[in-house]
Amino acid sequence: MKLVDFHMDLAELDIAMPGEWPRAVKALCFVLVAATVLALGYLVSIADKRAELLLAEHREDGLHREFAASRAMAAGLAKLRARDAAASAALAEMIERLPLETEVPALVEDITRAAVDNDLAIDRIDLADERQRGFYRELPIAIGVVGDYHDLGAFASVIASLPRLVTMHDFDLAPRSGPRNLSLTIEARTYRYPATHDPSPPAGSEPESTLSPLE
Repeated sequence: MKLVDFHMDLAELDIAMPGEWPRAVKALCFVLVAATVLALGYLVSIADKRAELLLAEHREDGLHREFAASRAMAAGLAKLRARDAAASAALAEMIERLPLETEVPALVEDITRAAVDNDLAIDRIDLADERQRGFYRELPIAIGVVGDYHDLGAFASVIASLPRLVTMHDFDLAPRSGPRNLSLTIEARTYRYPATHDPSPPAGSEPESTLSPLE
């Protein structure tokens, strides 16, 4: 069929009677319809896949953010645990340095010995009443000694380096006549943790008998 004849056939087609169309025209229409259907189906399928791809990319971004946040949280938790362990170790070490109630007289003896060894005259070394300070107890020790500047400094250094924890407060340094030309009044404080085990029984208490009441 020539192109001119084919064009004339198309011009003479009766749309209301497609059954009478030439075979070539029918074939062409079928191909066009099939191509259109396939193209539309392809576009619809691609649109669905593209939407799924965009959704997957969005989810991936969210998972990346969640992973980064979880990783940062895990790193922070590890640091927090390390700091907590260090603080617990420091607290345990400090508690170990706190004297038991039965060790307080020995601590007073250490302070007295430090004064004597540094050639100081002792005016007073007196225990004051125990004070409750939150979760620990404070035991003040009033100290009054007389000596020269260097001896007083050496005495303070010895007190600060005692094995048991002792802090010094309320310094009062006054001049006086004589070879020991300075008077030092100070309040030393040691501390006791109530949970610290004290093996001695309370004063005035009797040990429990292990004998049966019938014996």
